[in-house]
Amino acid sequence: MLAVFDLDGTLLDGDSTALWLWDRMRRSPPRALAMLAIAPIAVPMVAIPRTRRAGASILLWIATVGLRERDLQASCEAFGERFRAGTSALSWRAGGLAALRDHLTRGERVVVVTAAPAVLAKALIGPLGEPIEVLGTSLKRRAGGWVADVHCRNQRKCQALAEAGHGARWAYAYTDSLDDLPLLRAAERPVIVKGGKAAERRLFRAGLANGRAAAW
Repeated sequence: MLAVFDLDGTLLDGDSTALWLWDRMRRSPPRALAMLAIAPIAVPMVAIPRTRRAGASILLWIATVGLRERDLQASCEAFGERFRAGTSALSWRAGGLAALRDHLTRGERVVVVTAAPAVLAKALIGPLGEPIEVLGTSLKRRAGGWVADVHCRNQRKCQALAEAGHGARWAYAYTDSLDDLPLLRAAERPVIVKGGKAAERRLFRAGLANGRAAAW
């Protein structure tokens, strides 16, 4: 059996990409000034699905211009170390981590598929020391910085899973967002990580009669 997990808002209580970008900005006044100047344009773009990739790429480029690939990797690993040390605003969701480990204990395969950069997601997931595959947004070098290449969100998450050899269906899918509706529809047991009647109504309206809402 295959269990598929989203990362931000599902396993993590927070937006890992936003916090990593902010971490880089606050350590560099020139980057922070550039971010403040472009934020009124880029941030609204990130909020709209059609322009999300472009907006995210603008912010990524400002945060990473001047970094070589090994520097980018080192930055993500350093952020992961601060996360594990409890010195960042990011934290695990206890319910999500428990569900993930429950699947592993039962000998099931687990894949984390996220819109966050794959290099960042692996730096956060890897130290758990578990056999967890991580799929995420790929980055490419552009004009001395890094931008989103293939943005791993919505239907693209299903494509990433298929390309990784996991087919078009899976036993479980966990996410906090209906932006992942294709992921949920491909699961035998879809779970949206928001409790209460409102979440249950959203699942019903989405046609996920076999879905359930989990309050993590």
